[in-house]
Amino acid sequence: MAKFENLLSNLWWGGILSACICGITSRANGATVVPTQTAKIEAKQTIPSIQATGYVDLRPSWVSQTGKFTTENTAELGAKLSSDISLSYMQGFSTNLYDSVSSKDKSGMKFAIDPGAVKTKVNNIWKNESQGLSLGYENRIYLPVDAASQERGLITSVRNYLKLSKIVSEQVKLTLSEIAIPMIHSRSGNVSSDGTVTANGIFENRVYLITDIQLTEKLSLSVPVMFHQTRTANFRSDAANNSSWSFSVWTNPELDYAVSDNLILGLAYYNNDSFFTSNLSKTQFGKALEGGTFQFVLTASL
Repeated sequence: MAKFENLLSNLWWGGILSACICGITSRANGATVVPTQTAKIEAKQTIPSIQATGYVDLRPSWVSQTGKFTTENTAELGAKLSSDISLSYMQGFSTNLYDSVSSKDKSGMKFAIDPGAVKTKVNNIWKNESQGLSLGYENRIYLPVDAASQERGLITSVRNYLKLSKIVSEQVKLTLSEIAIPMIHSRSGNVSSDGTVTANGIFENRVYLITDIQLTEKLSLSVPVMFHQTRTANFRSDAANNSSWSFSVWTNPELDYAVSDNLILGLAYYNNDSFFTSNLSKTQFGKALEGGTFQFVLTASL
């Protein structure tokens, strides 16, 4: 798509250049020249108002605590409706490459569909260029297309991101996100085959603080700190998480190298266990870091 658009662009501007050369020659011979402003308007009209967008993000992953190898992947396809508004569908999928810990029926090489979502993104709802500030909004409506969501009775969860960004310098940008997530299930909880009783979530609030650093022209580092607060339903008194709040703090730093405008290679890490216990009473940084997942990142976009 990008190559085709570039070809059309080159042909167009080649035509404009030829017209200018002919115009200069004709002017010398007394012919009428097409005004430059008219040419600019015509060129602008050829740019499509709606542009296709999409990417595939592949992440081969290794869980340090168990030695498990997986891939965690996302594909997205949509349209850029304007310079600040886009609409797309994103779908997660994963594979299990090697697992020496789980039972045989779960340790083989498998492909699995993860949750999918309809995503609407609006940038620059408010902007203060002199202060380097901007406010954006993102909405994700998650659909229970995966087996895990269906098994626990999920109907939908709706993420509402409110993002305030601050450009600190040419190399550093900070983004503070407030994310409210109502969750709708067909039932308030579940009992597993081994008798484990679990209450379903009804609401989650998240706060993200992300620091983006442009190290070089092509090399960038993103360091987020994410705080989740989750409320569960009143299911059964013997459920450990029944009608209660739980908390989680984690990070997911990523180092990316832009090979081209459409290809990024990178390295990432995230902790599987929270840096604090679920009630925030104790820290467990060692446990969280030991049980992390390391990833190789390949992102190809349109």
